[in-house]
Amino acid sequence: MKLISLSALLFVIFLGVLFIYVAEDIPDFGDPYSAPNRYIKLFSMDAAGLEDNLNKGVVPEVLTSELKAIGFRDDELPLRVEPIKEGEWEAIIIPEEKEQDFYPKEQKYYFIKKEGAKLDVYRYALIKRYVEEGHHETEVPNMVTYILADYRGYDTLGETTVIFTAGVAVMLLLRRREKRPE
Repeated sequence: MKLISLSALLFVIFLGVLFIYVAEDIPDFGDPYSAPNRYIKLFSMDAAGLEDNLNKGVVPEVLTSELKAIGFRDDELPLRVEPIKEGEWEAIIIPEEKEQDFYPKEQKYYFIKKEGAKLDVYRYALIKRYVEEGHHETEVPNMVTYILADYRGYDTLGETTVIFTAGVAVMLLLRRREKRPE
């Protein structure tokens, strides 16, 4: 076996093992509560005295300071809170309008849920925004098309380039070389 064939075989085996390792973390198909489909937990905090403020639509100072402590910017801090149902709230932000900020309107950004004596604070996953606002923002009726072509256009271009390059590499590795007559 030639050295290049052996190294290609080892590389394919390595990629297969890596794929299996990564596939273990993929959530079940269609799970509405998986992190990519719903929200990501940021932290928990004591609920004592905060529930009344949240029901009135006021953002508690403790929540704001905790978000700043974990690295959120001022334009990512909630301005108001809307109750969803008993023990659940959505915190709304309005990003600062910048030259590269395409969405300077109100956004549901945080989800707050009371669990016993604690408040769990979550950040909504980006896919939730795509589903709720995508058709309105892009005027494209197909969700897959507006996510791949509009929101993630550069990613899609890069992925297409990688797949094309991999295909050309496989064709070059697998091509037949005929012996030339002397």
